[in-house]
Amino acid sequence: MTDDRAGTVRSVYDAFAKGDMEALATLLADTEWYEAEGMPYGGHYRGFQKIAANVFGPIAGDVENFTARPDEILPLGEDRAIAFGTYRGQGSAGEVAAPFAHVWTVRDGKIARFVQYADSHLYRQATGL
Repeated sequence: MTDDRAGTVRSVYDAFAKGDMEALATLLADTEWYEAEGMPYGGHYRGFQKIAANVFGPIAGDVENFTARPDEILPLGEDRAIAFGTYRGQGSAGEVAAPFAHVWTVRDGKIARFVQYADSHLYRQATGL
């Protein structure tokens, strides 16, 4: 994978971890975001404002100290990358420890598309949702 693609994907995780909404707004300005239907925030959203309102905001309210840290980011095709990791935090019904795979499409240094694959059962159990 080119450094640019890996760096762009990594910068999304880093900005999210820091709560840097300005950086996320730039990286996800016109992103097609596909949150797994089985997740509490499941659906299709376009652009940072919709993603923040329907995914990031609710997560912050549902999971204390939420993290989405990739263990590995690998190339996938010409303009995509896949990240494997684990969601962690404290939900109302227990500790969140749910594995994920994220498929990212990167164009011109920004995220064009995001598709989430996650263990929604484990996530829902821990959050009580």
